[in-house]
Amino acid sequence: MDLQKTKEARHDAPGKQDEGPECPLEPYKGSSHSKDSPKNDSLGHGPDTSSAKQSTDRGHRPQNRQFYTQEPQQAASPSPGPSLSTTTQFSRSPPSSKAIDIPPTLGLGSSEINLLATANRYPPVTKGTLSELDLPCIMSNINLRMDANFDRDLHFKPDLDGEKGLKKRKDAADYWEAMAAEITIYAFCASCDMGETAEDDLQVHERPNFEPRLPGLFETLQDVLKTLVPERDHPNVMQNLEVALLMQQIQKGVLDMIGIANWLAALLKTHCAPMRDEWADSMLEQIASGSQSQNATEIVRGLRTLFAILEAMKLDVANHQIRAFRVLLVEDTIPFLQEYFKNKIERDNFRVESSRLWYQDLRERELRRMEDPMQTDGFWPLSLLFQGLSELLLQFNSPEAFPETFLFDSERLWQLRAWLQNSINLEICRHIFESSVHSQRRYLPTPAQTYATFRSRIGTLMEENDDCTRGSPRWLRNVRCIALEIARFTNTACCGDSTISDDVISQIEALLEWHLSNEHGLFQYFQNALREKLLEATFSSAKRFLNMSPLAICDSQRIPSHTAADQQQYDMERVSMRLAHMGVLHWRVWAPILYVRESVPPTGESIFQSEHEMAHDRLPF
Repeated sequence: MDLQKTKEARHDAPGKQDEGPECPLEPYKGSSHSKDSPKNDSLGHGPDTSSAKQSTDRGHRPQNRQFYTQEPQQAASPSPGPSLSTTTQFSRSPPSSKAIDIPPTLGLGSSEINLLATANRYPPVTKGTLSELDLPCIMSNINLRMDANFDRDLHFKPDLDGEKGLKKRKDAADYWEAMAAEITIYAFCASCDMGETAEDDLQVHERPNFEPRLPGLFETLQDVLKTLVPERDHPNVMQNLEVALLMQQIQKGVLDMIGIANWLAALLKTHCAPMRDEWADSMLEQIASGSQSQNATEIVRGLRTLFAILEAMKLDVANHQIRAFRVLLVEDTIPFLQEYFKNKIERDNFRVESSRLWYQDLRERELRRMEDPMQTDGFWPLSLLFQGLSELLLQFNSPEAFPETFLFDSERLWQLRAWLQNSINLEICRHIFESSVHSQRRYLPTPAQTYATFRSRIGTLMEENDDCTRGSPRWLRNVRCIALEIARFTNTACCGDSTISDDVISQIEALLEWHLSNEHGLFQYFQNALREKLLEATFSSAKRFLNMSPLAICDSQRIPSHTAADQQQYDMERVSMRLAHMGVLHWRVWAPILYVRESVPPTGESIFQSEHEMAHDRLPF
């Protein structure tokens, strides 16, 4: 549906036309936690991440993790108004000077009328939602800086996952459906030459009405384009998207939407990557088709495509900037974080007393165990940190949270914990499998191949329990599936066929449920064995990293798979290197601020005053 009258209606239009109403948002959220993992909620009294608001509500999150999630900036956008669910409710609301009446003769359904009143006033993509992709925001985004250290291929992508993602998609769908209804109303009123004064005031005030979205859409389009094209093209943008003129043309039914779409397609092709050209052509085709067929829904499809192109262009620019500034972002990690946290602590926005006590407790416990406390080397203070982290990662019950000082590493720590817990559980499953085979006086003919297949299959089933609470109905169902798979492996190894005895299944299921539900026995045995391997490998990597720059540590993380004897060893190397990487960076930031200072208050300026007794010889930098 073109926003023009039919030829006949244009010829019959009166000379005077009422002036139309004129009318004008979401940051980078990294650390999404695993479903079964408590979040580190110290942000309630901790760092204010508003300047770098994390992965990201329409959101763009640097991928592999996902960033860019942005919440509406309240100061910059008007309230969407009350969420009214019936036409009766909002027909009683006094219309504003910009409100548009909904013609009863148009016959809109109640759902369309409700959306016109309640849907968002502005498009899902605005200058505000894209602002976190601006270079200053990228450079000040603490989550992005942290993630850049651990992901060489970090890049932004729209974040539409999870509950917030579903809400964003629904809000966007509601907005565009409301826009289609609004375009229909404008076209209907223009073709019928309906004016606001066509009926008496009482009738007008009793009609359902809504605040128009089209002026805000054109303003948003203008604002976003000016952030994407060179300044020399700004006058052209202003001229072609002059909101007052466009709204006047819409009200008169003479807006050439196809002409605007042609201009937009040409402008976008001039400035976007060649791979976006086909997308621009699709946008033009959709708007042209909708205009010629008088189909508002098809026009809105074209507008949705247009705003998707604008978002993609902004993402392209932001991802290029991340690549260009990656070295600077990584190399500046330590001073940036120290300055950031110092400012937060000085303003009492981030309380680290519990983290200091956590580390002191580790130190006191270890000193009590040592026969000669004086026989410590320069690595010992850092080794305490890794021992404390390993306790949290390997303990049977999930910790409530990691220390506040690990706030921006919490997602990575939860991921390591999930892998380590699954490794322990997988060893329990392997032990039950071997015991079942040996109980039948059988031996595996090809143990290496059998174990590789076993780990792959059982490991996949284990991952399905990552977000389950032990003992929950879903957890028990998954355990039964694992028991059935172990029984199948046992039967294949012992009998060479697929027939499984119910007694074997029941026995394996009972053993599995018991050992996976109790922190003593097999769990404790394999937990201790894994702790020893983890700390040995982590210490080895950490000692190597201490003499390396943040960028060198980051670039050293790739392990050729052929260097490991098997997949389990390969995975252990990756986990230990990731833990060592986190620990060394964390130590460089927090050791001089918090961990190795004696008798220093947890907050206030005095925590940063230099002290001769700071024991620099014990700081492995």
